[in-house]
Amino acid sequence: MAEVSLDEVVLRSAEPSESAALKAMGEALLAETPFFHRLPAERAASVGEMEHVIHSVLAAPGCALINAWHGDRPVGECLLVGGQLNRIRHTATVGIGVLQAYQGIGIGQALMRDAVARARSAGIVRLELTVMVPNVRAIEFYERFGFEVEGRKRASVMIDGEPVDELLMATILAP
Repeated sequence: MAEVSLDEVVLRSAEPSESAALKAMGEALLAETPFFHRLPAERAASVGEMEHVIHSVLAAPGCALINAWHGDRPVGECLLVGGQLNRIRHTATVGIGVLQAYQGIGIGQALMRDAVARARSAGIVRLELTVMVPNVRAIEFYERFGFEVEGRKRASVMIDGEPVDELLMATILAP
């Protein structure tokens, strides 16, 4: 692939009409690394199911599915899932993934900045996530955005039959 600059990438909210492309991108993303909970086949059983997921995200308060597009191809995503209960409505869980061929040009940072802006505008003050301990690159990425380790989930994920720990990380968004 030719070198791509961040200027050539557009961020936008997922649209149901893009379900086929987003399903395919998500499966490719999940196949590239063991550092997601889902396996590629667990992304969505069909394009229709992916469309349903997008509709659900668009309808839920404090939620967003933000995609990075290079031309007509999705190359990354950020899912923001806001707390739906009154006592946790001020929190959201965030997750980011960028296809390997597009890593290192700032797409992840752009997605995180967008997610933080959307979270703030939705009244969210706490962002949280889990990250697998061997995923040092992701841990360092989240730390650059102010995330701190709050705990450890021992043997919480099985990868190739081996238990892997996860870190619980969170940041409090300044007003």
